[in-house]
Amino acid sequence: MAGPVERGTTLTTLLEILESGSDSEQLTLGEVLTTIGERGYAPLTLMLALIAILPTGAVPGVPTVCGISIALVSIQLVFGKRYPWLPKKMRAMSISRTRYTKVAERVRPWTRRIDRLVSPRLHWLVEGAATRALGMLFVVLALCMPPLEILPFAAAAPGGAVALISLGLAGRDGLWVLLGLLPAALGGWLVYGLVT
Repeated sequence: MAGPVERGTTLTTLLEILESGSDSEQLTLGEVLTTIGERGYAPLTLMLALIAILPTGAVPGVPTVCGISIALVSIQLVFGKRYPWLPKKMRAMSISRTRYTKVAERVRPWTRRIDRLVSPRLHWLVEGAATRALGMLFVVLALCMPPLEILPFAAAAPGGAVALISLGLAGRDGLWVLLGLLPAALGGWLVYGLVT
């Protein structure tokens, strides 16, 4: 996968890395990109998706910004760019660090349980050409998030799919990739219903 993933990178670790970041009052997308991006594309898309689907995503515009960011990052994954990039204006967008910290504290017991369920398996779904195909799927799912923001919690379906599949990629666990296809189908159905 372009942008290698560190072995041992867990969901809980990613939450804590951002929680213990700078002392600024706002958590910017630029900080997420700088702090998480060096660990690879999967941890980055995972964090962006989580910001969109957790209570932090209740802030108007956050699911849209995260969706566009995931799409831009995933296009770079598809074309094999080693490190992800976002435009300066998007890097400056932010959410309250206090809000993020409260959410991280609330979900940490759950992330620890999830981390114990992730283990290397079904490697053919998380290696080689499969990762680029999943990158294209991420682009489609991410572009579904902005229009779904007008419906309460609807953007959580494609965002949840990106989060589950990213978790599988980060942990080299193809089972989580398969699980992520379920909310992906739901997200597609919601968008179809919205435009027809």
